[in-house]
Amino acid sequence: MVGDGKSVILSFDDGPAPVAALESILHTLKTNEIKAEFYVLGSEVIRYPEAARMIVREGHDIQNHSWSHSDLARATERNVRSELEDTQNIIADVTGVTPTKIRPPYGAGGFRGNLDPELVEVADDLSLTIVTWDIDTEDWKAPKGLGPEKIRNIEAQFTQQWRKVSYNILMHVQGATAKDLPSFISQLGEWGFIIAEP
Repeated sequence: MVGDGKSVILSFDDGPAPVAALESILHTLKTNEIKAEFYVLGSEVIRYPEAARMIVREGHDIQNHSWSHSDLARATERNVRSELEDTQNIIADVTGVTPTKIRPPYGAGGFRGNLDPELVEVADDLSLTIVTWDIDTEDWKAPKGLGPEKIRNIEAQFTQQWRKVSYNILMHVQGATAKDLPSFISQLGEWGFIIAEP
């Protein structure tokens, strides 16, 4: 089995909106007794503070995904700083939690061997660890969600990285992903994966 004795962490980008999708995802995670991590946008936290609080109340990690989902690798140091700092501040103000990780939008400037120096400097100043992912579900591509075609692609990604024992799976807060999440969790179990806490 592809996941025999290995573990995965479920992570979701671009929240906390749409709120209906988030609520559905949180419900599925609760039902399955899973803790996940949510990389949220500052611009959405300010609009949907209660949704951000819901993530924390349910015991999940809330982390920094920038303010406006811009490409941080192309941004000036000043812009990177405001994108990350403003997001840190709004998350802390709204939830009482200070993020410890930044996942740059598109992974831009965040992958080992291709780290953006401004991003590294600002993340360091804010005590943020730069993280990316191991498995890209591509759930945002048409057809959205985690249907059979996506599942085959995900399985192939696991197989290509067979030496790893722990994987971070990237998904997004969106309706189609919320709908497909229960069956995806079952699939991970069938593959033999343990779902770990972030």
